[in-house]
Amino acid sequence: MECAEIAIDLAVSSVNADGLPFSAIILNQNGDLIGKGVNQVAKHLDCTAHAEIQAIREASRNAKDVSLEGATLIASGEPCALCYLAIHMAGIRKVIILSNRHEVEKHGFDYLRTYDYLNESIFHEFDIRTLDNERKLLPFQLAEMNLRD
Repeated sequence: MECAEIAIDLAVSSVNADGLPFSAIILNQNGDLIGKGVNQVAKHLDCTAHAEIQAIREASRNAKDVSLEGATLIASGEPCALCYLAIHMAGIRKVIILSNRHEVEKHGFDYLRTYDYLNESIFHEFDIRTLDNERKLLPFQLAEMNLRD
């Protein structure tokens, strides 16, 4: 299965379990999946339990190293400022975004203000790519429908 599809399916599963549509997976430099996560802030009552951070925690445990240099993170939604800093601290430089911050905002997930606390120069540290996938907004659309019900 294509890596983007894994991230999308993970986000859809999160929404189907009454969670949020944010997921992240981490691939090592060989392309092996070493970490995955979904947003579990409410479940764990932990404001740092974002999908990217959960994936970093699992990948670090699996790699038995705090440095994930050479790894790639794929996120269902663009990371917030907190997550970009965590990604940076983990040594991950390649970030693939399925849905950017403006696309997800249109579906009720507005975290644009978090970028006010981020020095924009950090973006020069990353190789950030947006991947085009026809299912990329599905988790956010499903979550938006759940919010209306």
